[in-house]
Amino acid sequence: MRISVNCGHTIAGSGYGAVSGKYNESDINRKVGKELIKLLRKDGHTVFDSTIDDARTQNSYLDAVVRTANACDVDLFISLHCNASVNRTGHGVEVYTYKGRKLDNAIRVCYEVSRLGFRNRGIRDGSHLYVVKNTKAPALLIEMFFLDNETDQTLYKTIGYKEMARAIARAIQ
Repeated sequence: MRISVNCGHTIAGSGYGAVSGKYNESDINRKVGKELIKLLRKDGHTVFDSTIDDARTQNSYLDAVVRTANACDVDLFISLHCNASVNRTGHGVEVYTYKGRKLDNAIRVCYEVSRLGFRNRGIRDGSHLYVVKNTKAPALLIEMFFLDNETDQTLYKTIGYKEMARAIARAIQ
């Protein structure tokens, strides 16, 4: 399969990910993403990195991600993220797809990540998300865990980025 992996958000400036204490979403996304790319290639997939590290604006960042992914003519687009909640009580993994479609890969991602100990929050409607709506290939925007929840932070710290990447890689078929 031909897959585009986007390590969500930029590393600085517009499009920068969330920060909660010592946890930085952009850094986590890149650690998991680079490992995921390696594992997917090892499994025989052709993988393109559609990560954008710098952009002038949030809109230019999103446009660059979509243009990069669409130029690769892929079968699947994956964008990695960490979630956050208003009252810091959200926890678990969820995957956003176009119109909340129950894609097999999305269902398996939720299952495999939940096997690590995270709550399975299921598939969500991501039609309002630019990258989900505008990529040509089926898109999975994966919210791996809640960055601002101490329980999720501790679990992620315990399992590490390599195990998170392995769980996602196991789900992609």
